[in-house]
Amino acid sequence: MKKTLKLILITFVISFLSSCASSGVVLPKTIPGAVKTYTVNDQGTVEILGQDMKTEPKHWLYINCNHWSGCYMRCQGELKSCKKVAKDSDFKVDYVVSPSGSTK
Repeated sequence: MKKTLKLILITFVISFLSSCASSGVVLPKTIPGAVKTYTVNDQGTVEILGQDMKTEPKHWLYINCNHWSGCYMRCQGELKSCKKVAKDSDFKVDYVVSPSGSTK
């Protein structure tokens, strides 16, 4: 009986953890005809064009979405540029976490 209970518990834990594995990363929408001000790298980070990616910090813009664990857009560049990309993509930014601290 204990082996069956352990097996059920292990199965439940694995299924629960795999259902929580969604990254929640959102990517900006490309607007046809607009001047592109950013690129998205292989890791899903938005990089602002024309800014030095070696010195600019990464910001996490938490977006208002319907996912239970929330959604965010990871962006590297000046904070105001990152917020502009989110605004242009019709994302409502709830708050921002960056190396300089959290902001609303």
